[in-house]
Amino acid sequence: MIEQDDGLIFRFDGIDAEQHKIELYALGESMQGLARIASVAAHFAVTQRYSRYFVTHSVRLLAEEPKANCFTVAAFWEFVKQHQIISGSFGAVAAILVNWFLTRNANKPAETEALKHSLELAIKELGSLDERVIGRLLDTVERMAVEMRSASRMAVSPIGPSAALLTVSTRDGRFKNTYNLADAEEIRKNGPDELTGVEVITVRLSELDTKRGTAKAHPFGYPEEFRVTTEISDPFLKYPHNPYAMALASGDPIRVKAKLLFTSGILARIFISDIEP
Repeated sequence: MIEQDDGLIFRFDGIDAEQHKIELYALGESMQGLARIASVAAHFAVTQRYSRYFVTHSVRLLAEEPKANCFTVAAFWEFVKQHQIISGSFGAVAAILVNWFLTRNANKPAETEALKHSLELAIKELGSLDERVIGRLLDTVERMAVEMRSASRMAVSPIGPSAALLTVSTRDGRFKNTYNLADAEEIRKNGPDELTGVEVITVRLSELDTKRGTAKAHPFGYPEEFRVTTEISDPFLKYPHNPYAMALASGDPIRVKAKLLFTSGILARIFISDIEP
């Protein structure tokens, strides 16, 4: 069951916010960005799956009236459908994820690493998940952060023009992180396209052309119908009974080393270089 303390606090300080007001357009953009990030995070906490579509999410985020505490918006979770009682770690996973997306996109490595460690511990408390599944979930979270870049830019819209700081925390004050103008400018640097470094990901192949080295792949953690055009440069692909052909035939997922191309925050292409043993 979701507790009231599992909600979030979004607080703006400085500039207009000092007078308990904020530029409306910037606030609207910020709330849209924070709502998307928080909704994605909460759905992942409940289902251990990634979906960027609001209509598929298991949890809604509802806002209360703004408070004249500088400028503060409090929000709480509500299930869309009836769910069984879930671990109290739900709120921790959701809140950590929201801040982890923002700190990662603000290029704050120390804070990002600390939050990721906290996230791993909170995920372990969600249920009886083995280490391999937890590893896959953390792989998925890495990709989610890149896809949340557009929403992150929206989230920090008031910083600079109308506020100096944005603080995101749980309603009981845990997992508190503050973002300033330097952080906002770093988040705004993110361009429409990004090619990641080599990552280990889990995919299930649905199509494979061994001659052209192309495939269609479903990355673990995305909606079942989601497929991505994939290029495979691994020389093993040319050999009979290679791991890719065997995975396609069996329908089993495989762990691979790959670079990911994101366009406007959306995973657009996968470049596989090798099988991960």
